Amino acid sequence: MLLGLALLRPAPAQTAPAAPAPATTAAPSAGERQALQWFSMLDADGDGRISLDEARVAFRLKPSLRRTFRETDTNGDGYLTQEEIRAAADRRRAERQRRKAAAQGPASP
Repeated sequence: MLLGLALLRPAPAQTAPAAPAPATTAAPSAGERQALQWFSMLDADGDGRISLDEARVAFRLKPSLRRTFRETDTNGDGYLTQEEIRAAADRRRAERQRRKAAAQGPASP
């Protein structure tokens, strides 16, 4: 995942806080909390999104993240938002559940 970069140093003090999660969202899981922390570290200018330039440090550490960035940037604007990252995580979670269900075979009546 693009945000799996705990090796990065924290970003400088942010000038604008990232947009909060919608109030109807359940409490974030441990994985989501960690992803949000990584998001904050990569969002060096504090604008609430990760630009291609901000992600370049991640690409140097793990080149395959460039492809992940492109796949996650669903609107193609060159930025990743928390919403795009959550949507990608939801897609991956759904795919894992489909594979798990297929491996277990049909459910018994």
